[in-house]
Amino acid sequence: MIKPGQRFTARDLHNSMDELCNRNIKKFITPENSTGVVIGDTIMFPAEMTPHLYADACTCENRIAQSSARDLDAQLRNRGVQTTRRFSYDYNTGGIPNDKIIKDAYCLEWFKQIHLYARRNIKNAKERDEYIDIIHGAFRLTYYYAQYLWAANPQACRKIADALQYPLDRQWGQITGATLGIGYQFHPDDVYEFAIKHIAPDLTREQRDKRYAEQLAFKNEMMDQYGLDTGCLVLSPQSREKLTKIVTHTDTPYKRQLLEQFWQKITGRVR
Repeated sequence: MIKPGQRFTARDLHNSMDELCNRNIKKFITPENSTGVVIGDTIMFPAEMTPHLYADACTCENRIAQSSARDLDAQLRNRGVQTTRRFSYDYNTGGIPNDKIIKDAYCLEWFKQIHLYARRNIKNAKERDEYIDIIHGAFRLTYYYAQYLWAANPQACRKIADALQYPLDRQWGQITGATLGIGYQFHPDDVYEFAIKHIAPDLTREQRDKRYAEQLAFKNEMMDQYGLDTGCLVLSPQSREKLTKIVTHTDTPYKRQLLEQFWQKITGRVR
């Protein structure tokens, strides 16, 4: 397992994932009466699954074969839209395939779900220490994995990395969300919107419901009025504004966009 302060590679991440998933945390949990979680349209019971089965179920439920961001770009291309803005983003993944990033992120999320929702069956202090060691190892590896991807994309991921620079375990879901966003090739603006703002642990239930309602209203508007499917995307204000301009034909002329894009590449700003 990667140690604190250790320099690590993609191979170290791979080996640490294998080591973590092979640790027998299930001997400390009781499937009966453990809480289920809603993933997409399905209720799953992580305590009855392995991390790999959970990851496979999540990727199937969320249609790993198709990124909503890439699909939205394809819909616009098929309509003949000319724009320099892509709603997907080609990250440098440091040699890790996107489908592996997604599956690994869901495997790490499984440990978080176990810690939050599974009924524990721990008989003594030694078992408690072993359980805590596994959970802490899973949280650290989640953060190391994200750091590896952020370091490979310093400009694109700077705001995300800064917001999660000293994370607490209650921000575990935010870190996983950021990693999944990279795996699914969502635009950095939208990854930041989802991982840092949309699922922030400090939000009240009312605030979460309001954010969800805003996203759902925009999604429905794009489908009902313009026949565009934004899929599972949580779109940033920048993306919503851009998409609105595209569909209402009020966007900046394409030639001017090209000039602006050229300038942004020179200055190192993300597009």
